[in-house]
Amino acid sequence: MKRSFAIALLVLLAALVAISYMAKRPKPKTPVIVLPEKISFFFTDPLRPENPSHCIDTILIGAIDASTRCIDAAIYGFDRPNILNAFLRAHQRGVVIRIVTEKDIYDNPRYRPTYQAMQEAGIPVKLDNNVSKYEYLMHNKFIVIDRHRVWTGSCNLTYAGFTYNGNDAVLIDSRDLAEAYTLEFEEMFLYNRWGERKSDNNEELFSIGGKKVELYISPSDMVETQVIKKIDSARSSIFLAMFYLTNDHIYTAIKRAIERGVTVKAVLDERGASNNHSEALKLVRNENGVIDALSGLVHHKFCVIDKDGPDPIVITGSANWSRAGMNYNDDNTLIIHDRSAADAYFAQWCKLCDDATCLYPHSADTSPPEPPRVTYHHYNRGPCHARIEWNTSQIAATSYNLYRSETLDGPYELVANISKKEALKSSDYQKAEEKDGMEGSYYAHYDDFDVSPGITYYYVLTTLVGDIESSYSNVYSEKIQPAPAAPNTFSLIWSTANQ
Repeated sequence: MKRSFAIALLVLLAALVAISYMAKRPKPKTPVIVLPEKISFFFTDPLRPENPSHCIDTILIGAIDASTRCIDAAIYGFDRPNILNAFLRAHQRGVVIRIVTEKDIYDNPRYRPTYQAMQEAGIPVKLDNNVSKYEYLMHNKFIVIDRHRVWTGSCNLTYAGFTYNGNDAVLIDSRDLAEAYTLEFEEMFLYNRWGERKSDNNEELFSIGGKKVELYISPSDMVETQVIKKIDSARSSIFLAMFYLTNDHIYTAIKRAIERGVTVKAVLDERGASNNHSEALKLVRNENGVIDALSGLVHHKFCVIDKDGPDPIVITGSANWSRAGMNYNDDNTLIIHDRSAADAYFAQWCKLCDDATCLYPHSADTSPPEPPRVTYHHYNRGPCHARIEWNTSQIAATSYNLYRSETLDGPYELVANISKKEALKSSDYQKAEEKDGMEGSYYAHYDDFDVSPGITYYYVLTTLVGDIESSYSNVYSEKIQPAPAAPNTFSLIWSTANQ
């Protein structure tokens, strides 16, 4: 009798939990629309960042505008007004929207106005609760639309994320995959579980349009182990485009692949490669990698394995190949078994590699020389001055001219001539030891203090080889920030959108 009563009580409790769980979910008002299963891939074009026809945010905006029932979004950096407006339009037409984000991002003055605009419209925004002994991030960039469509990848919802940075996005129509992402979202939004506190409760293997897809959530799904398994399975080739490659266990697996004769080639972000824990420069020194030449970041986290083999694989997502990205951050990683995916990602890899190897280091050997590239991804903006950074790896360059204007169209006036020696000396960070000319930063900087707060200045650089001068570089603009209100304080505004 007691046993029967206990069983009945357990059944009742389970039913109550299920009812409570379903009650917390938003209740869509419109009927379910079933779309055919499909996987689509999109890439930013950092070589033509201002060309609107190449901006993939239009794809995401179209998906948000097509929503009819609900949207769940786990977002890191977010300052893109056109995407904010798409969310607000959806909210106004009755779509139920829920947001989670990283608290440090929410507190950043660059991103806070965007999140506050959603809150003021009545859209709930939940911040991560970092109570772990590890400093993890809510680093996801996924959006679930109408419980059927998933947008994910490496792209933050920022201006740089969609223009100057190399990024990729995947848009997948699959109810089963959307359900797995929704479970991940609700652990954070409904149950306040983040990082190591989350449970492993999602499906991991899917068939989407006849294609095998694997989903692994950090940190609960042992993502590092899954990535290493795929690298160890490589038989012919591995092509990487990577922001951070600092995970020594993954690097060891890459070394094993090289030792067994697998072709390994990587395009590596200069900032990420200069990280003290980076394994990237080892690949470069061994001729298995090149450093990028983009004005923005190579913010990708993708890998193409055995592209010409019987089972070509693409690994992509929001997780950096770092200890934190694999084991501590809230992140997601997709493994897609599909030749069309491998072809698309390999084509993007080739564009990045060709740009890195063609532009530098011999682009100043011509007459006139090619101009340098001014970068858009430095983290050390401060008040009362503008900092201009550029790539100095042109071997033949002897000096650089910096020009400035208060309007985009000019005219530009000479601010300074910087010798190659001065430029190299100004590098933000240098490794303690130099090997094969590969250690240290390729990037120099010049601080212009002859500026006025509140004014936007436009800068261009030229390369000089002796007296022969290149044409203008790409334009860099910066609005000068005023001095801090409190005396004797200096607050760096860190741009974490590209982490």
